[in-house]
Amino acid sequence: MKKTPSAIAGGMLALISAFAASGGGGGQQQAPVGYLPGDRVVAMATADDASIASFTPSPEALASFVALVDPIHLRIFFRSAQASDVALAAKIARTVEGAANPALSTEFVAVSDDLAEPKGPIADNGVTKALEIIVYWMGQEVGRMHPEPGAAIDGELADFIHQARAQIAESMLLDNEFFKYTYHKDLLELDCKRCHGPEAMRREEHGRFSGLRQ
Repeated sequence: MKKTPSAIAGGMLALISAFAASGGGGGQQQAPVGYLPGDRVVAMATADDASIASFTPSPEALASFVALVDPIHLRIFFRSAQASDVALAAKIARTVEGAANPALSTEFVAVSDDLAEPKGPIADNGVTKALEIIVYWMGQEVGRMHPEPGAAIDGELADFIHQARAQIAESMLLDNEFFKYTYHKDLLELDCKRCHGPEAMRREEHGRFSGLRQ
């Protein structure tokens, strides 16, 4: 059967439309929404900026993340259609990878620009702005960050976590049980003399000496 010129033209138009819809020929695929693994976020970012793949946090920030003992969890909500959001989320993924500390964990949630999707995680976490980083210490939310595009996210995040922990520890200074079970060696700029001051040291030495005499 011989095809007419109009039939051929119609078939070509349908093929071009399907190709464009699939993201070929300069078309763009729909930005993903929902939970994404860190390596997927890095791959998305490096598609726009190859240097993201080799990003490493500053030595100071990395040391802060490596030193974490009590569990810190980060839940990052980022607009997957915005390159600046994806880049910052990817740098967090690279930072956590570099720290290689089991006490530090992350979740990445890609959201639509209008924060309409994914409805469940957005509503459950009360997200009203992206990019948003929710920081949890020992399972409890201790603060939220909204970094600006191009921010030095490794340093800002390390400082934010340290300050959040210090503020909580400051408010718990009289709670012996809290400090008994909570790592706070890196927070000794607090006025914690009853635990680590001279008198406490003397009590500890006395206890060891008494044990030797028995």
